[in-house]
Amino acid sequence: MYTVTLTVTDVDGWQSSTSQPITAVQHAPTVTGIAPNTGLADGGTGVTITGCALSGLTAVHFGANAATNVTQISDTQASAVSPRAAATGTVDVTVTTSGGTSAASVADHFTYTQFVSYFNWFDKASNGMVSDNIHLFNEGQASTLVTLSMPGANPVTVTVLSKQEVYTTFPAGTIGGPVTVSSNQPLIASQRVEFHQSFNEVAAQSQAQASTTSYINWYDKASSGMVNDNVHVLNPGASTAHVTVSLPNATAQHLTVAPGGEAYATFPQGTIGGPVTVSSDHPVLASQRVQFEQTFNEVWAEGPAQAAATSYINWYDKASLGMVNDNIHVLNPGTAKATVTVSLPGVASQQLTIDAGAEAYATFPQGTIGGPVKVSSDHPVLASQRVQFNQSFNEVWAQDPSQAATTSYVNWYDHASPGMLNDNIHVLNPGTAPATVTITVPGTTTAQKLTVGAGAEAYASFPQGTIGGPVTVTSDQPVLASQRVQFDQSFNEVWAAG
Repeated sequence: MYTVTLTVTDVDGWQSSTSQPITAVQHAPTVTGIAPNTGLADGGTGVTITGCALSGLTAVHFGANAATNVTQISDTQASAVSPRAAATGTVDVTVTTSGGTSAASVADHFTYTQFVSYFNWFDKASNGMVSDNIHLFNEGQASTLVTLSMPGANPVTVTVLSKQEVYTTFPAGTIGGPVTVSSNQPLIASQRVEFHQSFNEVAAQSQAQASTTSYINWYDKASSGMVNDNVHVLNPGASTAHVTVSLPNATAQHLTVAPGGEAYATFPQGTIGGPVTVSSDHPVLASQRVQFEQTFNEVWAEGPAQAAATSYINWYDKASLGMVNDNIHVLNPGTAKATVTVSLPGVASQQLTIDAGAEAYATFPQGTIGGPVKVSSDHPVLASQRVQFNQSFNEVWAQDPSQAATTSYVNWYDHASPGMLNDNIHVLNPGTAPATVTITVPGTTTAQKLTVGAGAEAYASFPQGTIGGPVTVTSDQPVLASQRVQFDQSFNEVWAAG
């Protein structure tokens, strides 16, 4: 209730006033925008709502579900957090005040999306491909429905309970790509492949990791035992991607990759060198799949955004039986020359000078073993470790301190299956304070405990016969953890995921 007084004054200065009570009625609010207007079906997306008449805000709904953390900022702006949705799709975001509830309109649309990640290729058909399993770990608080799909195969759907891990696969004879993993909340997915008597694991990647420029440190179809070296390219976007795969002193390869599609390129026999540069007019995910002798390895390409002035590799070994080569490759994606130091406790550091866009590698003397390896540079670089163990090959990218976490996971642990000789969890502390670390596997009664000094590295293992997942690495300081596996006469390393 308001009182309005009207005063009239004529030209001679005479005045007359009257007062009347007026009741103000707030009209219904209007929503004119939602930002961002997409989010995972699991909920938890913070949005800003713009409109008018938002004063006295009492509720926000995404479809029929009430939002959380509702805050009125002004008469024209509010914020809220999206609730969990039962399915993907577009809903209206409505606001309620004492004046009523906003009418639905195109401006208030919010689209619930799936969490989607990818693998470039699946193969249970080629000679020597024994198994190809997709492992799924749900680190969320609620169960999630996961669908795996790939061209030419029936989709596979599984339910993964909270904090649980499962794996699934496609039938024998299936080959192709890409594999798409869709779920209504984030999860950690990895592909574990047994090829002949070798083992390889690679983590899934999402569209957010796609890049218009990415790199692979080295290409080799010349060295003895290097049978195949293919660069696979996956297009997670909605537009056709035109891709160039180039390598110094070789003719560039060109690919046209349809939305949601996958293709690969290779260079002629006898080609060796680096770096491989993958350039595209739309963001793509690229990986290198290598057959060395009777073993297989895959590594994702990395973009310039992942370059770092300081990065680490957990372990170096040119001493253990079967360790033939252990080289640290360094790629400079920048525009200025990089001066790089590769260091390891107990041995003399290696120095590299790398021109813009070029690649070089360092190694330590025969008999060297230990960790961590530290790569320091005056300009951001991409570093990786390429290991030959017996007649197998493995490559893993270095990680930088920003990727350290207090909780991280490895999908599966196996010290029980035939051929699984060693399965060690390495933990590196890039910080300045000692880290107290606990490593657990479901079904084991005793957790492994480590105290890792600042800048140091340690590892733990579970008793022979242990199998299961996930492995959980928790620490009171952020750490970088990885799993190093010896399967028969082959070796594989994969970083833990946070």
